[in-house]
Amino acid sequence: MTGGRRLPVVGSAAAGTPPAFGRIAVIGLGAVGGSLAMAVRAAWPQSLVIGIDTRDVVEAATRLQAIDVGSDDLVMAAGADLVVLAGAAEENARALPFLADAVTGGAVVLALGAGAEVAERAPALPARLPVVRGVPSVEPRGRGLEAARADLFRARPWTLTPVSADPDTVGRVQALVRAVGGAV
Repeated sequence: MTGGRRLPVVGSAAAGTPPAFGRIAVIGLGAVGGSLAMAVRAAWPQSLVIGIDTRDVVEAATRLQAIDVGSDDLVMAAGADLVVLAGAAEENARALPFLADAVTGGAVVLALGAGAEVAERAPALPARLPVVRGVPSVEPRGRGLEAARADLFRARPWTLTPVSADPDTVGRVQALVRAVGGAV
């Protein structure tokens, strides 16, 4: 059909509005990380969603179409422009020092529910990896990828705190929160 008009995909960002992030790596595909991956795929189908977790979890997330690609190796996040630390606080803090080597360019680091350890370790990262702490007000129904669902963040408030990020970077993360249905 020629001369037709493209219709926006249901649940996607407004037609013609580019996503705030084109390559998103989610480290930790449990209930919250898996839900975020699913929500991003629905909201921004043109973005590449990369999952990083154990091999079994990555395979399950791929079958569920929660992610586009995945691996159990952090190097998979190399070209991401957003890296989401979606594990438990101690797992996020453990992963943080390895990001400088794994992520080759600049990327925003969104640490979900991160505790004091992430805030303490964030200044050691290079300036090309600004960190934002994000705490969504959600209560998953269960644990693990099996409990993940794309609507987990719908109408749920988020608290965003710049750890080493400027206001423009926080604004990009706010765009992500809004895209997945959250409130900031």
